[in-house]
Amino acid sequence: MVQYCRKCGKELEDDAEFCDSCGFELNSNPINEETDETKESSENKPSENKPSEVKTDKNEFINKLPLILASIAIIVGVAEGLGTPMLMGWNNILSSMAIAIIGGAIGIFLMEKMNEPLIAAAEFIVTGALIYMFIARFGEISAILFIVAGILTLYLKGMHNTNKKLWAIPILTFVLVFVMLIAGGAVYQINAENSVTVGNITQNITDDGYGYYNGDVSGDIYVGTNFDYLEVTINYYDDEGKVIASTIGWNEVHPDSGKTYKFEGMYFDKKEPSKAEIKVVDSAKSTTPLYTENITILTSSGV
Repeated sequence: MVQYCRKCGKELEDDAEFCDSCGFELNSNPINEETDETKESSENKPSENKPSEVKTDKNEFINKLPLILASIAIIVGVAEGLGTPMLMGWNNILSSMAIAIIGGAIGIFLMEKMNEPLIAAAEFIVTGALIYMFIARFGEISAILFIVAGILTLYLKGMHNTNKKLWAIPILTFVLVFVMLIAGGAVYQINAENSVTVGNITQNITDDGYGYYNGDVSGDIYVGTNFDYLEVTINYYDDEGKVIASTIGWNEVHPDSGKTYKFEGMYFDKKEPSKAEIKVVDSAKSTTPLYTENITILTSSGV
């Protein structure tokens, strides 16, 4: 019986197994052949974005969110430090930027390289808290970003911990910075107090006869070392010990070392002051003044 090649159509002997023209195997399964050809054609087709591939890309982006947020937090932390007013103290500003860079980098390393999401999250949260400790509201955006990065790390990466020794990293980060902050602050406070001298204090508060007291408390302040910022504040008290007026008598960014400045705190109110408190501080958030002196106010009649 005469047969024909299914591939090229040449007439062949009835017992032929191969086409002597194109070499096609006559006994091959046409179904399998078509399947193989279809498969090859499918593989050579340009790939299209299938729903499963889109979903995979989306999941990868979500899993990268902690890394993205932590990286942004480092950049924002440096930018916030550079934008922080000098009155917060240059040491605090530099410390906050160093913590953002080092703490953020350590957290990313723990998360991406060590696969320790729980410890990495702790490092991010500690980093955010320390930034806020140093420059307060001036670093709140980076602090929030670090804390959110820590929370997302726990949520997306899990809460597993394989090497308990690595817990020393976030713990030591907080302890060392805290100890350095206290020790450095104590040394700085002592040196700063010895570098500020207030003298030649005079008072001139009079009763003008029309129901008001006005005048001032003035004096000199000698600056014996370099400061980022200094401020003299005068608080006026009534005879019950309540603050009835507060004024800045003098302030200066980067005052000259070895120079004497004049300060003057004006007063104008219906209440008669009985005491004035003179305070020298080195930052707007300082709760421990470098110098404090209380004087009794002796009002005179201006009539």
